[in-house]
Parts: sequence; C-alpha cells; structure tokens
Amino acid sequence: MRVYALAIGLIFAALSATGRARAQTTPPSDTASSTALPLELELGNSKLDAETVRKAIELELKRPVVLSATAVGAASLTVTAHANQTVTVSYRTNTGMTRARSIGVPADGARGAEVIALLAGNLSRDEAAELLAGLVARGTPPTEPAPAAGEAPAPATEESASEPAAPTASTAATRPPPSAPRAGPSAPPPLLDTPFPAINLSLVAPVTLYQSSKKRIFAGELGLFYSHVGELHGVGLNLFVLHTESDVRGMSYATLYNYTGGAVRGLTLSAIANRRHQLRGVELSGMLNLGSGDAQGFAAAGLANLNLRHRFEGAQAAGLINWAGGFEGLQAAGLVSWSDDFQGLQASGVFNRASRVTGVQAAGVTNVADSISGLQLGVVNVAGDVHGLQLGVVNVAKHVDGTSIGLVSVADNGRVQPVLWASSSLPFNVAAKFTVGPLYTQAGLGYAPGNHTYTYELGLGGHLPIGRFFLEPGVHYSEMRSSIHPFDHELIEYGHYRIAAGLDLRQVSPFAGLGLLHRFAHSTDAPASVPMTVEVFGGAAFF
Repeated sequence: MRVYALAIGLIFAALSATGRARAQTTPPSDTASSTALPLELELGNSKLDAETVRKAIELELKRPVVLSATAVGAASLTVTAHANQTVTVSYRTNTGMTRARSIGVPADGARGAEVIALLAGNLSRDEAAELLAGLVARGTPPTEPAPAAGEAPAPATEESASEPAAPTASTAATRPPPSAPRAGPSAPPPLLDTPFPAINLSLVAPVTLYQSSKKRIFAGELGLFYSHVGELHGVGLNLFVLHTESDVRGMSYATLYNYTGGAVRGLTLSAIANRRHQLRGVELSGMLNLGSGDAQGFAAAGLANLNLRHRFEGAQAAGLINWAGGFEGLQAAGLVSWSDDFQGLQASGVFNRASRVTGVQAAGVTNVADSISGLQLGVVNVAGDVHGLQLGVVNVAKHVDGTSIGLVSVADNGRVQPVLWASSSLPFNVAAKFTVGPLYTQAGLGYAPGNHTYTYELGLGGHLPIGRFFLEPGVHYSEMRSSIHPFDHELIEYGHYRIAAGLDLRQVSPFAGLGLLHRFAHSTDAPASVPMTVEVFGGAAFF
C-alpha cells in the first residue's frame, strides 16, 4: 500500500513538473500550421462567435488553433452548441481515443468562450486519467529500485520528473507494456435546431443546403437522390431514398426506400419499402413495411408487413404476409398471417399461425394455434388447448374446453367411435361418430338390398351424459341413390329428426331411438309435399 501511494505521489509530481515546463516554454508561432490543432465549430443559433472561441481555446492550450474540418489520424477538437444553452466539447487524440463532456454556458458570448476554452484545456491535458488507467490495466503499482546501503536517493530533476523513468532490464523482462486505455461508449450529442424556415435541400447527401444535415432537425426536407437528416418535424420528400436518423413527426415519403431510425409519429410512405423503429401512426408501402420496434397504428403493404419480435397494436393488411411478434387488433393477409400472442381477429386467405389467441382465427384453409380462447374457423383447425369453438371440416386439438364441430373432430378428451345400426327406413347402416364436449358429428353410409339403393348421411347433435346413460338429440341429412345406376342425377333427399337414448359400457354403447323422416319434395313428385313418417332405429357404438 505504501508503495502504491508513493507511485501516485510520483505521478502527480510529474504532472506538476510538466505543467511548469509548459508554462515556461514559448508559444509556437501561428504560422506553424503543421502543429496547429484543427477546431470544428457547430454553433447553431447561439450567441457564440467563432473567432472569439478559437482565440480563447488557443490562449488556454498555448498552441495554434485553426478552424478546419477534423483531420484523419491527428488530434482534433470539436465544439457543438445546443439549443438548451449547453455545449459538448469532444477531444480526439492521435491514437483515435475520444473524450467528450457537456457543460452549460453563460448567455454572454465572451464568457461562454472562456468556459469552452477551460473545458477544452481540461480534456486535452487529461494525462493523469490515462496514467491511472494504465496502472489499473497492469493490476500492480510501479515500483522504484531501492537505493544502495548508505546512499541517498538521487534528487529528481525537472527533466527526469517530466519523463517517466526507463524500466530496468529485470523490470522489462517481467512486466508487460501497459495497454492503451479504451474509451467507453457515450451517448450521441443532441441534434441541432435549424433556424427558420428550417428547410433543407439535398442532391446526394452530404451535398446539401445545410452542412452536417444528419445532425440537424428540419421542418422540411426536399431531396432528389438521397437525403440524410437528423430529425423531421414536418414533411420530408425524396424521389429515391430518405434516411432519417431519429424521429419523424409529420409525414415522410421516398419512392424507393424510406428509413426512420427512431419513431414515426404521423405518416410514412414509400412506393417500394418503409423501414422504421417504432410506429405511432400509419405506414403505407407498395411492397414492404419493416419494423424493428413496437408499433401502434395501421400498416398496409402490397406484399408484406413485418414487425418481427415486437408487438403491434392496431391493424395490419398485406397482399401476401403479415408477421408480428405480438398483436392486438386486426391482422389480415391474402396468404399468411403470423404472430406470437394475438388478441383480436387474425384472417388470411390460406394460413394463420399464432402461439396464443384470444379472439378469432379465420383462414381459407388452415388455422394453427398453441392455445385459443375464442373461435377457430377454417377447413382445417389445429390447436393445443381450445377454450371455445372449432368450426371446420377437420378439427384437431389436444384438449377442448368447449366443442369442435366438423366432419372429423379429434381431441384427447374427445371420442371417436365406429357405429352400426338399423332403421325402419334402411336396414344396414355404418358410420364414424366424433364426440367432443357436448356435441357429436357423424358421417355414414346405408344400404337397402331389396330396393337396390344406398345412402350417404351426415349428422350433428348433442351428447348429454347422465351417469352411464346418455341422450342424443340430433338432425341428420341423407341422400338416396340407385345402386344399379350409381352415377345418375336422380336422387331422393331426406331429413332425419331423431332422439336417442343409450348406455355407456366403455367398450360398447348400445342405443335406440325414435325420429321423424322427412322426404324433401321435387318437381317430379306428386303431390307437391310429402307427409312425414315415423322412423325407429337402434344399434351400438364401439370403443
């Protein structure tokens, strides 16, 4: 610990000696442009005078300072004034490390220049922070060789104090060279307000009316090939590409590509593609809308709306595909709609996919969900847990708390049974029966050998268990055709209004019942209406 304290004391002694040595040196001539420090000023609407600031910094640093753009590979200084009466001073060393600090400045221009000069001097002479960072990187404090017995330590001269002692052979062999300190990440400086009317013209950025347009806030942007602005509080237009670093508050349009790095609060348009971070408004494109943040509003695209891994609240409409990390509202696509959590209506011409749905999934072909609370409507419906209704030709679920209605309905907590029965109208009948919750559906065939006729039948009804007993009221429809001429167009249609009672014995469930047989009249029938007749039936369902 005493050695470490001694090392810290030597560092500050060295800095003091360095400061005295600099104070005694003669300032270099202003004509020595090779040693002049480049200074870039962005003073905006402040009352600061560029020449006054330059002279104040030159006096503080005691070296020539020239107003010029930042040079690559050389030390440089940048001063940026903001609308809130603060400035940010950035100093870049020859090694490329940048130090930046912000400070409030007085309204008086001369006093403000002095404050800026003091901050610039503080940043450019921050040697102590670099030396201490090097000590921390090495992990051990520097040590001095012990003097010989009876020998006083040699006094430090001004020259030796300003230069660190050369390492001995033994020290150099065991101690690695110090690593250069790394600058940590820093937030970008605030954007600059542009004076009224704050309208920028761009050919191909950076060929623009205002220098460094990507650091400025504009009320209007008119561009031909490529615009690059900091922020828009109004209207931005470009015939090809518009690039906004931060927010758009108003309306922006680019024919090919419209990019907003922040939030769109208003309207963003493109004939080809929009890309933005957040949305609080409307985005319209001829082909693609691409978002990388949460959205609230309306998105419409000729091909696709993509808001991957982020939530969308509002409405999406696309000719082919909608895709969102989470969704609340309406999602409609001609081909595919895809989301994680979904609340509202998800509709597509072919396929819907969501992890959790609260609301309605409606597709021209297939709906798929891990769980749904509401309605699945499609030709094929597939879900894990269903709390509500599946309505389609084929329904598949792991667990249904509600019911499924379709030609084929399968669930882990449902039942699929082959059925054999006979009726007073047709002696031989076979069917497949699907029971999910309180409803059953049934599809079957019948045959009457004496009349050379056969029938096909579809039925829907309720399944009401009472202990081992059950009641099944239902409505069935059948068509009768000739088995001798099976492909002719003559047929007879029947409606069956039945009620059955049965006993569930696990492997077999016998049942019997009564019903009304209603033959539907056709133009060839006489008389025009046929009275109903009583139908008696009975049989068994298996498994």
